Amino acid sequence: MTNDIERSLLMSDETKNAIGQSLLDRVIFEATIKYKSLAEINLSGLSSNLSTGGLYLRTKLPLAVDDTLFLSFSLPGEVSISCDARVAWTNFDKNRRKPDYTTGVGLQFLNLASKDLSTLEKFIATYEEEKRMNVVCAWCGGSLGQRKGPFGKTSHGVCEQCRERLAV
Repeated sequence: MTNDIERSLLMSDETKNAIGQSLLDRVIFEATIKYKSLAEINLSGLSSNLSTGGLYLRTKLPLAVDDTLFLSFSLPGEVSISCDARVAWTNFDKNRRKPDYTTGVGLQFLNLASKDLSTLEKFIATYEEEKRMNVVCAWCGGSLGQRKGPFGKTSHGVCEQCRERLAV
């Protein structure tokens, strides 16, 4: 069995770059992704998340790491993004890396036009600003403001007054 150190030595530079890219801010993004393999088969699937470095594509197509696809998808406002993408990692039943993710692949964008990169950066920055959730006190229900999270959802904390009462 290969340990983590041996595995890191076996990784290609592209895979190491993809791991670095995976640390980029991601947003939950569900959209239809049109993709085409080198065999020119037109397919479509749904994305789960998106960053400036790539996206997660839900698919049962048995793709392999380093396979290359052509992608096309739209952001809200009918802004279309197209580029090649490389399969950076897979999440199938035989090699379930992220059990909380559906079956699919992590894709790394290749040859993304600078205009499209700028569009993605603006979309993600705006998405994070707009997608905020309310935070309320779990004890009294008072508002504690907002934080990043799924828009319209509610998280809980404890307000200062309730914290003081609980500390007694």
